[in-house]
Amino acid sequence: MDRRPTHPGKRIIPYACTVLLVALMTLFAETLNEKEIIFPEITALAVGYMVAKNRSWKVNGKRMLSLITGCAIIGVCIVRFVPFDTYIEVILAFTIAQVIFMFSGTTFAPFVSAIVLPVMMHTTSIVYPIAAFVLTLLVILFHKLFLFQGIRADEEYVPVMLNSRDDMVDTSIRILCVTVIAGVAFRTGYRFVVAPPLLVAFTEFSRPRNKTRNMPVKTVAVITVCAIIGVISRYFFAIWIGLPITISAIVATSGMLIVIHFTKMYMPPVGAITMLSMIISESVLITYPIQIFVGSSLILFLSRMIFMRRQDNKLYEKEHELHAE
Repeated sequence: MDRRPTHPGKRIIPYACTVLLVALMTLFAETLNEKEIIFPEITALAVGYMVAKNRSWKVNGKRMLSLITGCAIIGVCIVRFVPFDTYIEVILAFTIAQVIFMFSGTTFAPFVSAIVLPVMMHTTSIVYPIAAFVLTLLVILFHKLFLFQGIRADEEYVPVMLNSRDDMVDTSIRILCVTVIAGVAFRTGYRFVVAPPLLVAFTEFSRPRNKTRNMPVKTVAVITVCAIIGVISRYFFAIWIGLPITISAIVATSGMLIVIHFTKMYMPPVGAITMLSMIISESVLITYPIQIFVGSSLILFLSRMIFMRRQDNKLYEKEHELHAE
């Protein structure tokens, strides 16, 4: 039975819990002086699994927890044990993530960021996967609480198979696109053109029947505005005034939630893009929104010009074959 809330007061609870989760995460990171505790993708999970009225992915709690934790461990292991430069390691991490995506039985893409982020940030601490595990578990527990309280309706999880020939071709094209774009991004020094949350977004936007790519201007605008909100919050509160980064994170998350609420664009990657601005180098802050704008524009362009056309043609061919029969 659908137990969606009717009382307006209940609607704000997922938003408040998201801000609380971010506040606790950044507070513990500052208190323990462990930057690796700040896991930007947790905000994306909160948006897709707590804030959005309908679950953003075909996944259940167990698979979400195992995928995020496992990929976080793989990412740290790549940094520790793979003796290549960062560009090659990022491509390796993204390729591994794409293969896992095909055989995960889900449409859950945020674990792409979980494996690529530590590689890009040169994270070697075991604290990172532990934090990813604990924070993901908290998101799952919040979701279960919302179900129990009737704040969110339960949705049955049915495993999906994404390892057909067409899926493999899409995966290969995604890897090729990221390899080329990342090559230019790393060579020019603007590596956040392929920021991990954007790689998640690219994985989602390039999937068949993705609705977000039908609104490219609005999508890029929302993503860029959230990056700007994150940068301004960190610069004004943490750098200029000198307040704890926790304050910046709370303000940035609140601003991001306001944007997605009023635009009705519940895109999980925007949460991670907002929080990523809390952990990047100060020297990158001024160009971060520009890099995010360029990167999001590129992935939307590729998703429409390559993937949408190819997938629409395949759909037309299948429909034509059915009519012929």
